[in-house]
Amino acid sequence: MLTEKQILSLKPQDNDYVISDGRTARGEGVLLLKVRPNGTKEFYFQRHVNGKKRLTKLGAWPSMKLTQARDKCRAEKEVIASVGTFQELINAYVGKLEARGAATAEDVKWSLKHYVSEPFPGLVAKPVSLIGPMHIRDIIARMIDNGVTTYCNRVRSQLHAAFQMGLEQEYNPRSYLENKVQFGLLSNPVASVPVQADWEKAGDRALSPKELSTLWNLLPEQLSLVTSELIRFLIAAGGQRPEQLLASERKLYQPDHLVIHSKKGVEGERTLHVVPLNKLMRHSLKVMNQVSSTSAYPFEGNIPGQSLNANSLSRAVSKLYSRHKDKFDGPFTLRDLRRTCKTLMGVAGLDKSLRDRIQGHAFSDVSSKHYDRYDYFKEKQKGLQRWALWLQHNVIEGE
Repeated sequence: MLTEKQILSLKPQDNDYVISDGRTARGEGVLLLKVRPNGTKEFYFQRHVNGKKRLTKLGAWPSMKLTQARDKCRAEKEVIASVGTFQELINAYVGKLEARGAATAEDVKWSLKHYVSEPFPGLVAKPVSLIGPMHIRDIIARMIDNGVTTYCNRVRSQLHAAFQMGLEQEYNPRSYLENKVQFGLLSNPVASVPVQADWEKAGDRALSPKELSTLWNLLPEQLSLVTSELIRFLIAAGGQRPEQLLASERKLYQPDHLVIHSKKGVEGERTLHVVPLNKLMRHSLKVMNQVSSTSAYPFEGNIPGQSLNANSLSRAVSKLYSRHKDKFDGPFTLRDLRRTCKTLMGVAGLDKSLRDRIQGHAFSDVSSKHYDRYDYFKEKQKGLQRWALWLQHNVIEGE
């Protein structure tokens, strides 16, 4: 791509010559700089119309800066762009996930709104065919500037999937004419933006009993009541997946158990995960019932009728650590709590097979997958009761 320094260094020749500002997707058009024999340097927007090149003069350098020329070039592109906007692509992708009942639907909806639509309202209003790698780069760069690390890769992945869906929609001969919105995509701009690989290391952090005790006893003073009780409930439940638990409506909470709709895997293979209630879990639910016994979700967020958002919960845990670094052996996240429970349930005497069943892991051996229909409710119930007693003695009363 051109730079101001490069333009300054270009020398006139006997005839006109042209320098391109980099390649773009076929059909989008390109910004050119034409250098005249007299030293004049002019910006042009070139595109093909009916197989012929058409040049539109934008202005002369240096009175028109390179950034201004690029802005005018993008404005020219909009004249011939498809009408489908970036926001419509995002909406279509989220709608597809919701229709499939994907486990990630709510998370994707929240993150694309929080990190893309709200901070870049002008960008998402543009025709999506005009979105290039530099726009995706700016979205991710803003997240990094705000201190977001691993999750910036998640947003990149979500955007890549959204554009890929748009491309498949555009070129599927069976469904193309059925789509009301045309995006005019020719390539996936996210593909040119690299993943931040050093933030993708597999986690191995597990809190010690002393650290877990510190966290448990910090909660009521440092976080909201709903957030505090939810974290305690997740711990008492053996480290359930927050997203799945939060998606479980109040009607799925029975007197002695909770039913979680596991949305892992493809549609048709998803299962019901039954989690027996122990004393500590019942206490958290009792506290939530005192707040509201009629809400759609036991752990309701600020918006009536909606559960607390898993991303909000994750940020709350990270902020709590940042305020009390001296009380812990090192950084930890919401995801580390599931690993902590898995590890400490072993310390409490629960064997690995039972811990896997409590956490809802899938068993892929032939016997478990196709023949074993036993629900292991009694075993899980005894295991979680034992876990609650261990927490009572080693965590709650351990400070």
